[in-house]
Amino acid sequence: MLARDIARDHGTPAVLGLAVWGGLYVLVTVGAFDLALAELDSVSVPMTSPESMQVAGMLALCRSFLAAADGRPGDVDGLLDHAAELAGRIGQGNAYWMGFGLQETGQWRARTALETGDYDRVVAIAEGLHPEAHPLRGRQALYWVNYGQALARLRGRHDEAALALRRAERISPNHVRHHVGARETLSELVARAKQDAMGRELRGMAYRTGLPV
Repeated sequence: MLARDIARDHGTPAVLGLAVWGGLYVLVTVGAFDLALAELDSVSVPMTSPESMQVAGMLALCRSFLAAADGRPGDVDGLLDHAAELAGRIGQGNAYWMGFGLQETGQWRARTALETGDYDRVVAIAEGLHPEAHPLRGRQALYWVNYGQALARLRGRHDEAALALRRAERISPNHVRHHVGARETLSELVARAKQDAMGRELRGMAYRTGLPV
């Protein structure tokens, strides 16, 4: 709220949009969907520059995820397509260190599918992306976290899920150790792990994450 008030008093519409974007994750995490939607509705970012277009694109991605989390699947794809259209016009950007571009929109498309439990679709989307092209290492790690979460829900792909989480940990350990979904998935995989090399790898990750092994 402090960032939003400062942006409203001293910033541009794009900066106000950035301040709103910065608080949305917390609102969605605690289930404050109505408040998150009100925050999004409170700002309008004119797409007059590459930077403002990237902010507008990120806000569209936030709307799509909010719609998925709030049980409004009919609103999801149009918002994702709008963000992808903006990303296609901009190319790979990194205004305000958001990393908005085609890779980012693809990862959000996978993330919204994960939110709705469509694990086959998550895997299909993820396997067409190139996380190494993302300018932010944290987002590269989250790609592998989300991919691993989906793989863990598919029969016969648990070893691949473990490898995906291990890849995420190598890129950015904190994005595994402090990610609720990654920790839950890792716990499930450890519980099913055999006494083999993959099982030892999983238990090592669990130990480093602070989970019981």
